[in-house]
Amino acid sequence: MEAGVSAHYPAEEFNIVKRRHLLKRVLQGSGGMIGASLLASCGERALDRLFSLDLANPAERLPDHLITSLSEFYVQSYALPANVDTERWRLQIMGAVEMPLNFSYGDIVAAPQEFFHLTMECIGNPTGGNLIGNAEWTGTPLLPFLQQAGVKPEAVVFVLHGADYYETTLPVAEVMRSQVQLVYQMNRAPLTKEHGYPVRLIVPGYFGQKQPKWLTKIEAIAKSKKGYWERQGWSNTAEIPIHALIQQVEESRVWNQRSQVTIPKNGETGWKNGILIAGVAIDHANPIQQIQISTDEGKTWQTAEQNQPASPHEWTLWRYGWQPTQPGRYTLLARARTKEATQPLDDTNSKDGSSGALRIQVDLAQQT
Repeated sequence: MEAGVSAHYPAEEFNIVKRRHLLKRVLQGSGGMIGASLLASCGERALDRLFSLDLANPAERLPDHLITSLSEFYVQSYALPANVDTERWRLQIMGAVEMPLNFSYGDIVAAPQEFFHLTMECIGNPTGGNLIGNAEWTGTPLLPFLQQAGVKPEAVVFVLHGADYYETTLPVAEVMRSQVQLVYQMNRAPLTKEHGYPVRLIVPGYFGQKQPKWLTKIEAIAKSKKGYWERQGWSNTAEIPIHALIQQVEESRVWNQRSQVTIPKNGETGWKNGILIAGVAIDHANPIQQIQISTDEGKTWQTAEQNQPASPHEWTLWRYGWQPTQPGRYTLLARARTKEATQPLDDTNSKDGSSGALRIQVDLAQQT
């Protein structure tokens, strides 16, 4: 059973917030376009459709899941391959194995089927960027196929190959986890060509860089090796760091570094009526225990309301009701905590994936 958390605001904020008009456009999925390199391929486009939920209404709890539609889900590609014929497509398991094997598409879909929610993020996603999306995936565990082939003890890493000639590597132990999946559906529909039809690999906890689409070959080798982009300086571990993203302030979308908002004092959406701040948070392995919001550039912090996804690999949804008392310029920050770590406020190395907090500048007008 997946649980949400009943909404709660301080009493004074409840009375203010409940009078607001219904906010029907609150949280956004992610968009993209295809490019020719890791930097260019994490493309983006403006989106009009937003998730429809009255998050301003304290009586309406946060949902268990926020799904990004296929049309809005960002696309990252090394090079888009030609149409893949499922009748001819094969997944090869080869290299340091007892018995090299080929599996057809029919073999994959005939295996025990699993449904799961997982958030995918591009390693090139900038702080506060929108190159992130959450989907319900359908697939089958990879492990039984590897066990059939018999991975030899000397194997150190798996080289993962796509039909687009993309290549990356992961340690054998990571790929042989029971959670690693051969996926063929996304949001209960077959994978599109852009998202890796007919089969892609899902390795929970990692950026999309380590989860190749159009998967054709899994090669066990007895020596360390890096993939192409890793040899160019991108992270070889590529684990998703802990980070929270502010996605919306009132009706203003603030992902993709759109970090400045002006709010009038009066009217239905005026700041005197309270301000809704909402977003998501994710970590590579641990459940998000707390989301903290600062409205004074990190001097003080308050705890936001959040949901509790069943999997640590699905983003956590959060919201916070802010009641400012004075006009002026404010800087908003959000940070996430797990039992293991607290999100840093500043980025370190962008080629390891951005984890710092986006600073949202909010100007509260003195009068309308």
